[in-house]
Amino acid sequence: MDTKVLESTKLNKFDLLRIFIIGMAGWSLILTKLMPLETTLLVLAILAIVVFKRPIKEAFPVPNTLFIVVVVIFVSLGILPVVFYWPLGESSFNLIDHKLSALVALAFIWIVFWQLKPTEDVIWWSMMLITLSVAVVIGYELYVLGTPEAIFTHRFGSLATPYVIRFGIYSNLLTVILLGGFIWAASKGPWVIFWLLMAALLSFVGSLVSDTRTAWAGLPEALIAWSLFYWLYIKRNGVVNVRRVLNFWFLFVISFSAILFYFGDRVEQRWNAMTGDLYNYAEGTGSAGSVGTRLVLFQAGIQGFLEKPWTGVGEDNSISEQLRLTAPIMNEIYGQNKGVAFGHLHNQFIDDAFTRGIIGLASLLITIVYLIWFFGCKVKLSKQNGSFSPWPLAGLLFVISSSISMLAEAWIHLSTGVIFYIFFISLFVFLSKDEARFTV
Repeated sequence: MDTKVLESTKLNKFDLLRIFIIGMAGWSLILTKLMPLETTLLVLAILAIVVFKRPIKEAFPVPNTLFIVVVVIFVSLGILPVVFYWPLGESSFNLIDHKLSALVALAFIWIVFWQLKPTEDVIWWSMMLITLSVAVVIGYELYVLGTPEAIFTHRFGSLATPYVIRFGIYSNLLTVILLGGFIWAASKGPWVIFWLLMAALLSFVGSLVSDTRTAWAGLPEALIAWSLFYWLYIKRNGVVNVRRVLNFWFLFVISFSAILFYFGDRVEQRWNAMTGDLYNYAEGTGSAGSVGTRLVLFQAGIQGFLEKPWTGVGEDNSISEQLRLTAPIMNEIYGQNKGVAFGHLHNQFIDDAFTRGIIGLASLLITIVYLIWFFGCKVKLSKQNGSFSPWPLAGLLFVISSSISMLAEAWIHLSTGVIFYIFFISLFVFLSKDEARFTV
């Protein structure tokens, strides 16, 4: 990492503005019911250009031509199947709008690196500022509900974010990111360690109070991977205070366990509900519940995909096809001759295959495979040269955790989810490509 960056212990007024711009962009990604997302990104982009006035010739180059190609594939292949169901309905037009949102997120990150030229300090403080949005969600909803006891019963995220499940997923992904900041914090001092610890624990609390099992599933692999990262770093480097890193990690694990124990009833209730639904589904008794309904939808989605494998059933036909296909499945398993239908099938991969066939599914799979390859190569290179940049690993873990969450939730089928996903993916790609500036 650049020595000047490591020595910059104080932030100047322009650094504070950089942190504000990136942080507010992150807030708009999460607080979508309180902040207009696209408008906020546009205003922040204009502010960055007006204040910093970097000429076009200094524009940060595209980090990887293949990355741009993959984003175009993600958008174009994702949209292509709708042309087979002309004339288009509202759902198809919404899909087109949502896919094009990926380009908005990519453009914003490009402007950030062109105009702001953020240091590692700016990036990490921005991540912590973004995480404060979790506290805003919890505080705002407690204020609306009017009772502090709601923290034990209310599913947070419905009043300020797109939905409770996505609030849980977003909070968990912020935790995954922040776990990579221990070495940076240790190089800055005890107070920076403290604030990073608070931010990581806050995002973890957000995932718990959302009551979102989908979010929790993505955290264990992050804890294991970051533990391995720090072990290898400490083994091969002596740049920062090793004792600080170990104490920080130990304190995090203790605090993490205490919070998990404090909200243990919520976790236990959701776990028991899941096992109960699975038992009913396997035995064909009782009601479907949340998990049982998802499994029925998965069956119907796969069946619909096999009927029309190339183009799927069509975005505009999704609801009617769900009702047609789920009715006999519900009757066979639960003895209820009625269909069920939702805006999506609660599995991003099956939903894409069901509505847009192999073509639509390919747009997602190509993107994920490329990102795993790109970040995987960067992690391997970072390990080989001893640079130990956290950004490739953060990007890899973000992709893996996101993909796990997509197994039970189709959360990038709306514009807010697409922008959130591409925003952070693009950020990590830029950081990984220019890792000479961001490596400890």
